[in-house]
Amino acid sequence: SPAQESSCRRFVDRPRQRRMAAVAGNDIHEGTEIFVPGRICLFGEHSDWSGGYRRFNAEIKEGCALVCGTTQGLYACVRRLESDERVFVYKGPDGTECKLDVDDNAKLREVAQSPSFHAYIAGTLIEIGKHFRVGGAEIHNYKADLPIKKGLSSSAAICVLVVRALNELYDLKLTLHGEMDIAYRGEINTPSRCGRLDQCVAFGQRVTKMTFDNDLLETERVRVMSPLYLVIVDLCAAKDTKEILKCLNAAYPFARDDKDKALHSLLGEVNLDVCGQAISIMSQERDPSRAAEGLGALMTAAQSRWDASAVPLCPHELTAPTLHRLLSCEALKAHITGGKGVGSQGDGSAQLVCRSEAAQDEAMKIVRGLGMEPLKLTIPAQKAVRCAVVPIAGTCSGMWPATKCIGPWLFPIRVGDIVKPAICWLCEELMAAEVEKIILVVNEATQVQMEQLFQRREDMAVLDAVPANEAAYDEELLSIGKLLVFVRQERPTGIRDALLQCESIIEGEPFLLAWGDHFCSSTAADGRGYVAQLLAGFDGSHSVAAMHCVGKESLHSAGVFACRQPPSDKEDVCWPLSHCAEKPTIVYAQEHLKTPGLEQDKYLAAFGQYVLTPAIFRKLRGSAKCHFTEALDDVRKEEGLIGVLIQGCRWDLGRTSSYVEALQAQAGSRAGELPAKRARV
Repeated sequence: SPAQESSCRRFVDRPRQRRMAAVAGNDIHEGTEIFVPGRICLFGEHSDWSGGYRRFNAEIKEGCALVCGTTQGLYACVRRLESDERVFVYKGPDGTECKLDVDDNAKLREVAQSPSFHAYIAGTLIEIGKHFRVGGAEIHNYKADLPIKKGLSSSAAICVLVVRALNELYDLKLTLHGEMDIAYRGEINTPSRCGRLDQCVAFGQRVTKMTFDNDLLETERVRVMSPLYLVIVDLCAAKDTKEILKCLNAAYPFARDDKDKALHSLLGEVNLDVCGQAISIMSQERDPSRAAEGLGALMTAAQSRWDASAVPLCPHELTAPTLHRLLSCEALKAHITGGKGVGSQGDGSAQLVCRSEAAQDEAMKIVRGLGMEPLKLTIPAQKAVRCAVVPIAGTCSGMWPATKCIGPWLFPIRVGDIVKPAICWLCEELMAAEVEKIILVVNEATQVQMEQLFQRREDMAVLDAVPANEAAYDEELLSIGKLLVFVRQERPTGIRDALLQCESIIEGEPFLLAWGDHFCSSTAADGRGYVAQLLAGFDGSHSVAAMHCVGKESLHSAGVFACRQPPSDKEDVCWPLSHCAEKPTIVYAQEHLKTPGLEQDKYLAAFGQYVLTPAIFRKLRGSAKCHFTEALDDVRKEEGLIGVLIQGCRWDLGRTSSYVEALQAQAGSRAGELPAKRARV
């Protein structure tokens, strides 16, 4: 369409930082590097298509699967082909080459229906062509260590690779879900009958919960609190996936007999319960040995239930003697806590949960002795909080007209002999706490300012005029810039709207929220920053608010908390909060917000940072006029809210008196107290 052609020209004309100067050769290091893993389904095989049958039978339960990317996958270097012809070239690791004319739809459909591995490429190009007009591209898939047809989604991986390559090269602005959807529809253009579960390879090497309801797909990242050591086993046998799917699908959408009902229950309510138990183990158990015991026992029980309820519907494929020879191997029992089949089940692949990293190595030796091929999969413990949101798109009437051109986040703050914009101090604090992604909520003007500050190298003529130690800070600014993600909020419609716009990027994880117009410093004796102090109070199950003590004269300008039972142990940093209110009156605070143990007329007030669970989004969506503090109090009522008393000081840069106080307080600080210089936590 004309709109697509215009869009394509815009993408072609846009300069790309990833583009390399030399594009004529075939060196694998030119262009953009992409890795797409395979996937292992920890729990919930077949529930993707069974959940899809809810469109015909509402009594069927939604599907649920826990999936994880493998360390094996497809390694590729991709580049654009600048020519008048729209040609797509795929070079495989075995030296084979496939060249397809993107404009020849008939040929694409012919290849897509062939038994060749290239069918997946053609099917995906067909689907891409329905939505975008892209130019030529070359994928050099120079390495592939992912087993084929063993239940690890090798076909889905190639489909995602094609979509991701074109998304990168032509800036299609597809989200992860967008890549998954096009890859899925591309694969079903082939004779393959994959389910939506397979395209989870787009998420990479992480554990993801996928929920399937009719045609709707929801995903949620699962936090893993302790490392898990698995061995994926290629059974080196044979299975017929199409036959398995044919037999099992015959039981849907309406059960014909008790066998069908048993399968409906297995893939429905039983599976939902098992996935819930597995999520609890992975997200709450910090002891690796106990996590392995719990997860292994769940897998063993899941396999037993599968044998009882699914095998009778397809005994010629699902009896799986090779799989059961592995699972019953006496030599393995000292090293594993359990295991099960994967993929469509049958004699394709299996997964074993090992007791430790050393046990993982021993299990692999035993598997090889059985004539099977093992693959190592270690699921690392995930950081409790990896992402921060900093809103800097709002207005600031308290410092107008100074804020007509720049916001308080760009006000200069001097610490020792160094003067930086306030936002730099905050970003350094986040980096010191090892936050991996900083989402800045911006408008058009603030995005330009942040790009100039963090993502553009300063002119050498300017750097030559400043001391060398200060000029070196330009590299630190650029390193911060690599962590930034911009979310646009064109109109100052409040924190509720700002957070909701970030929801898709946060992807169901806990996240840190920090006000961009605040400046904070730590006074902790051990040198920890205020963000690190806050994160220390987060256990993954409750949202956490940073607090400090204020007098009653400050209540009108802060969110205020109450704690009925303060911790008796002075070393305990976590205060269970019983109430929170935004800018209460003194009378209200005296009646509802008193905390035992505090000095007379002292209250617990917000310090300006929070660690929030995804529950906050549900509360914010519940009412268009919901204030952030009201939503936070609703979260407290539902799952609890913890306060952490911060050792530090805080200033609101949006108020003249507070900004002056910040300048005065920091003027005598020593450079050794800078957040970025403190020990990383």
